[in-house]
Amino acid sequence: MQLPLFKAGGISTDEVTVVIAARNEEACIGACLDSLLQQTLPAEQCEVIVVDDGSDDHTAAIVSAYASRGVKLLRLTEGDGSGKKAALRKGIAAAEHGIIVTTDADCTFDSRWLNTLLLFRQQKQAVFVAAPVRYSHEQSFLDRFQSLDFLSLQAVTAAAVSARLFNMCNGANLLYTRAAYDAVEGFDGNDHIASGDDMFMMEKMAATFPGQVHFCYAKEAIVTTAPAGSWRAFIRQRIRWASKSTYYRHNGIKLVLLLVYLVNCGLTAMMLSIIIMPQYLPVWLFMVVMKGMIEYPLMIRIARFFKKTHLLPWFIPIQPLHSLYTVLAGGFGLIGSYEWKGRREKS
Repeated sequence: MQLPLFKAGGISTDEVTVVIAARNEEACIGACLDSLLQQTLPAEQCEVIVVDDGSDDHTAAIVSAYASRGVKLLRLTEGDGSGKKAALRKGIAAAEHGIIVTTDADCTFDSRWLNTLLLFRQQKQAVFVAAPVRYSHEQSFLDRFQSLDFLSLQAVTAAAVSARLFNMCNGANLLYTRAAYDAVEGFDGNDHIASGDDMFMMEKMAATFPGQVHFCYAKEAIVTTAPAGSWRAFIRQRIRWASKSTYYRHNGIKLVLLLVYLVNCGLTAMMLSIIIMPQYLPVWLFMVVMKGMIEYPLMIRIARFFKKTHLLPWFIPIQPLHSLYTVLAGGFGLIGSYEWKGRREKS
């Protein structure tokens, strides 16, 4: 599917509140706010709220230093609860403007990011806009592996949302109207699920406002975030993402995820069986290459969009490892627990 690129023209007159939930982000929150405060959108149209989710590092102190530049710091109290949904809920409740943009504390932005999202929302008359996310750099094999995996997720997200097949998004780059948020009662109904502040909100919006949920396929709308710093952190992150899959309402996305999981289970089982039945090596290699070649044209298009074509030579060689990781992360996401930001959560 060839998606049309959106190109913003002019400056939006809409006002927006950016809400960032932050926990133990002292290493990156400064860069995030510096990038956010360099937007082409006039400063008087943009409110920035950072909600500290019980950080035990210097996150709050760093954010406080930006008070003179208009950044507001809120802190979760005992009555607010804890976790990302609680932080976003508090930030949205305090927002002065009718359009909400949420992102993460480890993200940076093109200077035209907010203006592009606002003009796209206006053109589409959208109540919810998902937008692209990429990883910042690839210095190690782990970085390249993560970036390619994430590119494939972004490709599926853009195609699925634009074709209205099913809903996918990433909480690092979302826009929705306050009126729509109130209409679907925010995060109510999903509080028992530690993850999913993004996908479950999108599902509720799509059900309540058919045809008003869109994906902003614009280079200026890309948000950049850092990959996980270790294999352990990466697996934990993917287990956290997989843990919410059984709670999706849309059967289409459940079916797609199941098919992907079964295909990778089959490839992994065959790969392991080669240890005792080496005669199956040619068959396994053929299946890996065929799977990679089927996916490769889509990867070329999305890599060009994100300016990540230097990663393409790695795509087919990493397929065996990708299948193994998919099986492990998916399995543990359904039956296990994970640690996130120093907290232990159940799947």
